[in-house]
Amino acid sequence: MKGVIFTLKNRRQRRGLPAVRLPNIENIRSILRRRGTLIFFVSSMLLGLFFGSASVSSLSSKTLKTLDLLFTTNLPERLKNGIAGAFCASFASDFIFLFISVLCALSLWGVIVLPFIAFFKGFGIGVSAAYLISSYGIKGALFYFLIILPGVFFFSMILVHQLSACYYIFKKLFFNVTRARNYNAKENLGLFLKKSLIYLMWTLIASFADALLWCVFAGLFKF
Repeated sequence: MKGVIFTLKNRRQRRGLPAVRLPNIENIRSILRRRGTLIFFVSSMLLGLFFGSASVSSLSSKTLKTLDLLFTTNLPERLKNGIAGAFCASFASDFIFLFISVLCALSLWGVIVLPFIAFFKGFGIGVSAAYLISSYGIKGALFYFLIILPGVFFFSMILVHQLSACYYIFKKLFFNVTRARNYNAKENLGLFLKKSLIYLMWTLIASFADALLWCVFAGLFKF
C-alpha cells in the first residue's frame, strides 16, 4: 500500500520571501536575563511619564514653580539666567537623581526606592512636556522637542543604566551580608563607583550640550 505525502509550503515561501520567525520562549528569557533590569526601570519611567502628563492640570502654579529645580516649568525665569544658569539648572537636577540612586544602592532598604526614582524622573518629564505644550501651545511644543528633549532623553538613558548598576551592587552586597553567595565586595564596589563616575561625566556632557541648545535656540522663542 502506497502512501501519498503532501508537502505544504506557506505563502511567503511560495513567493520567495523569507519565512517569519517568531521569538521563542528561550530567546525572550535570554533577553530578560540580560536586559530585564533595564526594561523594568524604563517601564517605571514610562509609567511616571504617563501619570505626569495626565496630572499636570491638577497641579497649582505654586507647586509647578517649586518643582522647577527638578522639572522645566518656569521658562521665563530660566531664559533670564543665560547659558550658565541653564547648565547649573540641568546639572543640579540630574545630579540629585544620580546621588540619591547611589545612596539607595548602599543602604539596607534602598533597593525599594530605585523604581520610584525612575518613576519620579518620568513623572517630571511628563509634567514638563504637558505644561509647556498646554501653556504655550505650538511654541511650547517646539521649544520642548528642539531644546529640552535631547538632553532629557540622553540623561534618561544614563539614569536607567545607573539604576541598573545600583540594583546589581545592592544584590551582591546583600548576598555577601547574608552569606547566600560570596562576592568580592571590595572589587565589585570599586567597579560600581567607577561606573557611577562615568555616568556622572556623561551627565556633565549632557548638561553642557543642553546648555548649548538653550544658548543657540532659546533666543528664537519669546515667552
